[in-house]
Amino acid sequence: MLEQLLKLCSEVISRENLENTETLTKALEECRRLNLSEDFARRLLGLLLEEYSRLYGPREREDGLGLRAFAARAREMRLSGRPVMRLELGEPDFSAPPSVVEAACKAISEGYSKYGPAIGITELREAIAEKLSERFGVDLKVDNVAITAGGTFATYGSIEALSKPGDEIVIIEPAWPLYSHQAKRLGRKVSKIKTTFEEDWNPVKALQEKVSKLTKIIIINYPNNPTGKVLDPKTLKEILEIAEDVGAWVISDEVYIDFSYNGKSTSILQLSTQKTLMLNSFSKTWGMTGFRVGYVVSEPEIVKKVAAAQNTAITCIPEFIQRAALAALNDEQAAKRNIELIGKRLNILYEELSKSSLIDVKPPQGAMYIFPRIKLENFDSWKFAKALLEEKEVAVAPGACFGDYNNHLRISAVLDEKPLREACKRIREFLEKYG
Repeated sequence: MLEQLLKLCSEVISRENLENTETLTKALEECRRLNLSEDFARRLLGLLLEEYSRLYGPREREDGLGLRAFAARAREMRLSGRPVMRLELGEPDFSAPPSVVEAACKAISEGYSKYGPAIGITELREAIAEKLSERFGVDLKVDNVAITAGGTFATYGSIEALSKPGDEIVIIEPAWPLYSHQAKRLGRKVSKIKTTFEEDWNPVKALQEKVSKLTKIIIINYPNNPTGKVLDPKTLKEILEIAEDVGAWVISDEVYIDFSYNGKSTSILQLSTQKTLMLNSFSKTWGMTGFRVGYVVSEPEIVKKVAAAQNTAITCIPEFIQRAALAALNDEQAAKRNIELIGKRLNILYEELSKSSLIDVKPPQGAMYIFPRIKLENFDSWKFAKALLEEKEVAVAPGACFGDYNNHLRISAVLDEKPLREACKRIREFLEKYG
């Protein structure tokens, strides 16, 4: 039977349209006729399709990883004495609040520096469950929460917990590039959908056309990195209905949910706790990027699986860091200051970039980025960003890092007003010269 399945798979992947839902559905029907496990057949199809695409499909640049090298160059220039204005990274320029630093030091001095539970300390998990329950009107318990090594491992552990090698993961672009890198590293089949500037980054139509019975997970991120798009409740509900129709899980990355400036952003927790997983991090709201602490919220059995993945990979999150995160949760004033600061800076970016006739930019909705479209023919975001860095000492992220968006740039709201306005002035002037 395995020989028959492999023959069937080879017939499917040899066709021109690898993503043809009808073709794949027929393949699964044939697998059922052969009395093969549908789940096994789906995953084997996914593995073969992913490998076929890797070998014979269009080559993808590792643009997300390239951004790391680009950021390293900007850092190197700063260290050499050049006053580079760094707007390329998703890292706030404000540091962790004093209350957080004090809590970390106190915890170390009190001996909280031993191994801890992979799922996280009970005190922090309970505090997160209580805060989210109060904020979103849900009923979460400690068993619904696991503490992770930042949002990055929250995503990685969630993909591992909710899927198996060969399963299809659907990613809505533009997107944080590590979603794709992580899924591929775990042997999952990645399918990407493209949203557009013209349609205000709405993903519903493209998502309806892309998902199939092969889809195991849909990853969403709102407020979005890099566009800043905030999703309204109606659209989020439509995404959940699409996922439900094909039996897929939805992973909702809500790292930027505090940074919503056109009204409150909707959490997936407010609409459904069935086949959903929400993840978040302390990195952005409290400027704790180096602490590496985040969390996932889902059904208890899924939370345990994420913790098991973390136990295998890194053992646990240091307890003194978790106690610092507990202090952050209680420092609402620090969070409020940081959120308001980013909002003011986004407005400055919008105001300054709107002055150029070569830039299309949408009013900021959320997150900590502006993702303008450049109105120059054959614009290459990588070439422009590299030239801007070397010649004008301003670092921005090429739009190509986030998908097929080579005519966009991502600009982070991570400088004070005066240097931020100066950086925008240099971008405008360089675009005029570049055009």
